[in-house]
Amino acid sequence: MSRTSDSSDSQDAHTSSESEQRPVWAFIDDDALRHNARRAIEAAAGRIVIGVVKADGYGHGAARVARALLAEGVARLAVVSIAEGAELRREGIAAPILLLGGLTDAAAAARAVKWGLTPVLQSVREVELAQGFGRPDAPLDVEIELDTGMHRMGVPLDQAKGLLARVLDAPQLTLAGVFTHLARADEPDPAPSRAQCAQLAEQVAAIIEPGDHAPMLHIANSGGLLRLDEFERGTCTTGAVRPGLMLYGLSPLCDSAGEALSAASLDLEPVMTLAARVVSVRRVAAGEAVGYGGEWTVPRETTLATLPLGYADGIPRAVLGKGTVRLAGEDRPIVGRISMDSLVVDVGDAEVAVGDVATVFGRTHEGDRVPVEDFARACGTIGYEVLVGVGARVPRIDGAGNPPGA
Repeated sequence: MSRTSDSSDSQDAHTSSESEQRPVWAFIDDDALRHNARRAIEAAAGRIVIGVVKADGYGHGAARVARALLAEGVARLAVVSIAEGAELRREGIAAPILLLGGLTDAAAAARAVKWGLTPVLQSVREVELAQGFGRPDAPLDVEIELDTGMHRMGVPLDQAKGLLARVLDAPQLTLAGVFTHLARADEPDPAPSRAQCAQLAEQVAAIIEPGDHAPMLHIANSGGLLRLDEFERGTCTTGAVRPGLMLYGLSPLCDSAGEALSAASLDLEPVMTLAARVVSVRRVAAGEAVGYGGEWTVPRETTLATLPLGYADGIPRAVLGKGTVRLAGEDRPIVGRISMDSLVVDVGDAEVAVGDVATVFGRTHEGDRVPVEDFARACGTIGYEVLVGVGARVPRIDGAGNPPGA
């Protein structure tokens, strides 16, 4: 077969792959991601930035996110599972990777060491597992998480000094870091976070002398990072931060009423845009029922537009009656029950045609911002869940909300 035929076959396969997809996209804007990384680095004020890329980079694609973050100066990465870390290594990511999920057994410890991950230890058993894979002449770097109030993971404070001492006394291990996780960093009141910072500092100071070989401390998630001086003042001094949500363009802070501050006000750019083309338009008379169960009835003669997005793509059924999409320049209400593969919006008397682009969240192809926080609020959830819930069958492609032909 000639080179021309090979090239033609390859092009045909590529075209076929695109044409077989539904007209649905999750656009990933690398420029926005890099902007947010620079914002985190600036806020870190010289501290090491550990970019959290768990859950496939919050649904954006962990490897692509990792490359963008590292290119901007993020020094390290964090994942939850060994599989997540291994995937990054297979993709050629060489940066240090913190394994937040810890070690479950000897096989897990072996895999973590094989892939060059830094395990977080939270019990005597995990310390013993890690000791089996380090040597006095080549100690294994480990970190310890302390539970200062989250009560989810980490070493309970009444066991912290003993476990820290055990790691420090183990020649097979190097205590590279000690950290905690802030439970209420998004709240306006800094007192709970300051208390957690103080507890971390107290536990470490009781067992570890300050100096060149002291482990690195870190406490700050995204919300903590943007208010770090407020939380740390008079409590502890950290050497690193662990932003996650802000890297993807979502606000990690709330106002005094408990509502999320806008991402724009924090100089954060949306990275993911979820969009689809209209696949059906129909005029419907007043009194007609729409969707499964006839749960919504048309109050007046109107035009309905169908989008090929459903709960299999990450659109929660709870959005019924509360959520909107941006279509034909305005926010259009989602009506009728969400199906597995589609949803319906009421566009009234607007001129809408098959092929028009609707934006669920992110940026429209005209450049307008449609906050994911607003969509999440309509669904009764948070932005994290919306992002990671975007289904695997929605292709992630480069761009900032510009469908082919838009």
